[in-house]
Amino acid sequence: MFVSTLKTLGAAALISSLSAASAIAAETNADIYEAGTIPVTVNLSGVEIADGPIYISVQKREQYRGMAGHGAILKLATPGNMTATVNVAEPGDYSVSVWHDMNDDKVFGLDKTYRPTEGWGASGNVPTTRMPTFDDVKINVESFGATVTVPMIYPS
Repeated sequence: MFVSTLKTLGAAALISSLSAASAIAAETNADIYEAGTIPVTVNLSGVEIADGPIYISVQKREQYRGMAGHGAILKLATPGNMTATVNVAEPGDYSVSVWHDMNDDKVFGLDKTYRPTEGWGASGNVPTTRMPTFDDVKINVESFGATVTVPMIYPS
């Protein structure tokens, strides 16, 4: 799904995608945007321990990289694998973006070359040589729901 190296353009797109996730605080596994009843189970792998929360954003094409959509916040990171369920309002194509705010400052950290300094992940197949599009990261959610695995990527 992801390779370990993220190019500058990919980082810029990731920041845009994750901006919605960092905007609002909520309880663990609680929807933070629109109400919905169709479950999207997000399995995170490779989570590292850090004090800050993990933000999960699930968005339709027209919401991609914006502030609207569905989401959840995992307030306490557990090393290894974690699971969250985000409920969406209707079946269709969605993107899943994840950001681990490792220092709990509510800002997606980047170094001078715009590479992430915090953990992140996304659904689909994010390219590393160009900015990802919605079609790169989309998953299909059926009327009964969907499950997606998002491997977390952390800076070395």
